[in-house]
Amino acid sequence: DPVFSKRTSPFSLPIRLFENFYRNGIFIFGGGQVLVPLMFTEFVQMKQYLHASGFLSGFALQQVLPGPTFSFTSYIGALSMKNFGYGIGGQILGGIVAVIGINLPGLILVLFIVPFWDDLKKIARIKYSLSGINAVSVGFIIAAFILLVIPIRLDILAIGILLATFLLLNFTKVSPTLLVIAGILFAYLI
Repeated sequence: DPVFSKRTSPFSLPIRLFENFYRNGIFIFGGGQVLVPLMFTEFVQMKQYLHASGFLSGFALQQVLPGPTFSFTSYIGALSMKNFGYGIGGQILGGIVAVIGINLPGLILVLFIVPFWDDLKKIARIKYSLSGINAVSVGFIIAAFILLVIPIRLDILAIGILLATFLLLNFTKVSPTLLVIAGILFAYLI
């Protein structure tokens, strides 16, 4: 891919990654699932640091593993570096830069805003703003669902698999991990 071959300085991509993840970390409100459509738009559609298939594969794997969605950022950082020709050291750096960038705004918030939070949320404008922000967070989660469904080809087989997975998860005690592994194996067979 010509997009993946553009590199000006060995430090430019890690710096851009940090800035991108830091900015995404600032806008997170409502949990890590809100992060998914933002990262998809930023890293796949706009910046083209990675392909949709790589993003979706990593997100599916992250859903099986324990831990917050923020851990998915290390995968995106590492894969972005790999796609631009960096070796294993650069990929590790990309993962670290991504995790620091996405978590730093929250750390700053905890250290400097939380001590005043009880007083701040009593201010009418802030109180009403938080209600609006919560509503927007729900919209982001719906957007995440739509962005993740769009690349799926919706033929009878895909709809059948989707319905079967939904029924198995909601009405049996089948492990979600087992279903994801079965899905991966099934994808290689078809």
